[in-house]
Amino acid sequence: MSDELTFLPSRDLRDLRTLDLTSSTCLKHVQGNLESLARLLGASGGRIIHAPPTLQQSHQTADDGPLPSFEEPPKEVDPFERSYVARWLTRLISEFTLLCSNDEAIAAEAEQVSEKCAELLALSAGRMAAGASVQDHVFQLEDGALTVNLRDGPLVHDSLGTHTWGAAPILSQLLLPLYASDGRDLKVLELGAGTGLVGLSIANWSRLHRTEDRTRVVCTDYHPTVLENLAHNIAINGWISPVPDQAGAPPSQPTATTVSARCLDWQGVHRLASGQDPDLTQVLTSQTLPSHLGVFRKADWAQLLDIDLDAGSFDLLVAAGNRGTDDPKLLIWPSDCVYDPVHPFWIKSVAGKLLRAVSSANGVEPLLHVMVPLRPTHQQEMQAVYQAFEPRRGPLHPQLVILSEQDYQGYENFGAWNSVVRSEGTAQSQPEGGLARTYRWFQIGWQMMPSA
Repeated sequence: MSDELTFLPSRDLRDLRTLDLTSSTCLKHVQGNLESLARLLGASGGRIIHAPPTLQQSHQTADDGPLPSFEEPPKEVDPFERSYVARWLTRLISEFTLLCSNDEAIAAEAEQVSEKCAELLALSAGRMAAGASVQDHVFQLEDGALTVNLRDGPLVHDSLGTHTWGAAPILSQLLLPLYASDGRDLKVLELGAGTGLVGLSIANWSRLHRTEDRTRVVCTDYHPTVLENLAHNIAINGWISPVPDQAGAPPSQPTATTVSARCLDWQGVHRLASGQDPDLTQVLTSQTLPSHLGVFRKADWAQLLDIDLDAGSFDLLVAAGNRGTDDPKLLIWPSDCVYDPVHPFWIKSVAGKLLRAVSSANGVEPLLHVMVPLRPTHQQEMQAVYQAFEPRRGPLHPQLVILSEQDYQGYENFGAWNSVVRSEGTAQSQPEGGLARTYRWFQIGWQMMPSA
């Protein structure tokens, strides 16, 4: 079997014309081929080791002007290799259906291999054709390796958040390790959490390194299917969603770190900020809600984040302020969640409601972190980020504006399998089972704007 970084299906997969599925040796050879394909499709061994993000461009202030708003699409998968894999797997499944063996052990082994073939065939057709998968996401940080266990659900047209998108692992690594001083509490609010990778990365890291100081992480989303999967991911990482007592006090927990999932409606917050009725019908072009919401409403993860209760106290936001102070450093982290032009304006309203004002007493700066992929089909969404956080002249007051922006190289594995590409006559596998993609990291904070 070829090394995974040079594996080429049309060259390295077994010739099926000499196949003998009644042979244990042959089955093991086929299994080796399937393992190579699994690595190629980003489904190997339930383990993804993320490479550190690579900085491409950086602007430290918005005064320099915005960076280019999109990049050319990455090289597509070689169509011949894609077709070859589909035909090879289909032929192999067909051979298994014709197999008759009196050896029960061989028959059982053949059935397992056949099921693996079917899984990979579905995955090769794209993530929407594949089922749920559970994988360990491993980050090599300055202070050691960090592992987050995640379940990615099947992608459906009205629920995109059950998939771990490419911005989340990059943002997780950029924010960790957290350089919070001893004696400082930390409060995290993740917007559009999806599978919860960013929030859980912070929580799992804090469990190891912030044993004396309180860390509270709240992962929020809106779609019930996404929230249900998010709550599952919180549980499989060893966290129990905290439930307040009747008096509203936070529960006592054996650990200084707590994690919970909550429902947050950005559009409702935006309407409130704009003086509109927040209970109007959801208006969004990119995602819908199922009609059977009632069955979810009693679940803990379906509880709404109380933005009025949290406004001014911010217990559910990221914080690194002195314990006992009312001016902590607050961070809100939405990663790869801008896929509609209205989202940046909604996020701005949410941040304006939940992000604490700058403390003049201790100089602690609240920050909003947004990471957006540079896709040629998403130029309108990218421009909306600049429009939403554009400084506006008026009475002297703090505004949320872009303080810095940086581009990082990452990978995305949405859509058809995409590990094999041809470049200048040669074929190679890209790392992490994905196509190279550039992601823009916005750091947004309060800034006093002079009057016109």
